[in-house]
Amino acid sequence: MQGNDLIAVRDRVLAGIVHADFAGTDPFDGLESRMFRATGLGRFRMARLAWLQAIKRGPRLLRHIAMIPALQNPKTLALLLGAADGVRLCNVAGRLCQMQNKDGGWGYPFAWQARAFYVPHGASNAIVTSFAVDGLMAGGMASSDPVLQRAAGFLRGLWRNGYFAYVGQGDGEIHNASLWGAWALHRIDPGNEISRKAVAQVLAAQRSDGAWEYGTRSHHRFVDGFHTGYILDVLDRFRTSGMVGLDDAIMRGYAFYRAECFDVNGRPRSFAGRDRYVDCHAVAQAIATLCRFDELEAAQKIADWAYEALFDAKRGVFYAGLGRFGVDRRNYMRWTQAWMVWALSIVIEKTAMTEAFNPARPLVFEHPDPTRAEKEDALRALSEQAFRDLFKITRIEAQKMRSSGGMEALYGLTRGLKTLQRIGGERGIVLNARRIEASTRDT
Repeated sequence: MQGNDLIAVRDRVLAGIVHADFAGTDPFDGLESRMFRATGLGRFRMARLAWLQAIKRGPRLLRHIAMIPALQNPKTLALLLGAADGVRLCNVAGRLCQMQNKDGGWGYPFAWQARAFYVPHGASNAIVTSFAVDGLMAGGMASSDPVLQRAAGFLRGLWRNGYFAYVGQGDGEIHNASLWGAWALHRIDPGNEISRKAVAQVLAAQRSDGAWEYGTRSHHRFVDGFHTGYILDVLDRFRTSGMVGLDDAIMRGYAFYRAECFDVNGRPRSFAGRDRYVDCHAVAQAIATLCRFDELEAAQKIADWAYEALFDAKRGVFYAGLGRFGVDRRNYMRWTQAWMVWALSIVIEKTAMTEAFNPARPLVFEHPDPTRAEKEDALRALSEQAFRDLFKITRIEAQKMRSSGGMEALYGLTRGLKTLQRIGGERGIVLNARRIEASTRDT
């Protein structure tokens, strides 16, 4: 796909999220079912577990019958704010702050049952709180803000002598959750001792083959693609922030990730070494992690494949996944749509950063254009013939837009033409310009 096509897909999905007021379904929201609550079975642990799995894995009709309301998830808002080193797409900081719990954390807008513990509706946890902190700070909130200071207090309350627990109700050690908690607290309180200890614990948990299992309990001994991506991304952010001693773990972890969490065609796997159901969440995380480790071409190929295999052009949404029996057409707001918008925004931005423009395509300048300096430097480096060819194709496209009435596109193209004329003059290149009537507003 061309860059503009990818932007159009991203923007369409984002528009759908905003139109829905950020509310939708989730793979783990089954306990919010009005029908299930009416049965009274919610009092029993095994019934809760069975019902959650039925909603998650059963046919879409069951979800409709179950009467599960659309819910706003704080993690959706955090991703759109730029959490996890993403791109800030929506100004939803105020709304996210309103969702903060009294204990200083954030949680999922549904109750859920794990094998070891039950979490009530909205109860704070390490992951949602860490993403909320990351998103708010990406949006410019100072670490001294009372919202973040309360969040830091909640995170410190999750400390369990070596790691951060996932929830206050339990002591389970989940490596990606502990590392995320360490990073969020480090952002608020740089250099704090317990964050450093949590990182050391995650490094100690790395297997000899470079992998990290999900957690330490017997039913957590699996390795999946998107949580491995979480760990690698956060370790790299710690490294970038100045923490030393991480290179070997990142190198071995990334080697395992590339060898086992992608198939022979370079497409993401949900679980290491297993070519079965591909979760769109794993696809999104793979795009972002590949971009982080400078494999932009591989990330773009996955984005293109995701569009072909997982995008519903009629509804403007990404499918939940792809399995042996075809696509999983369920539409999850946080788990799928928000994550794909987040991932596509990263690959779009990385492409713009590494490729100021394609000289085979018309030159366009936005108003203002954050890449203007890079584009102008690239123009000065072009050969004279390539420079003239670029001017020609830009002029032709501008004439088309003028004829068709595409005024917004014409403005950007006209800025491109005027910039080419100015830099051409600097270089002594005389261009045969024809008048393109448009209000350029700037050059």
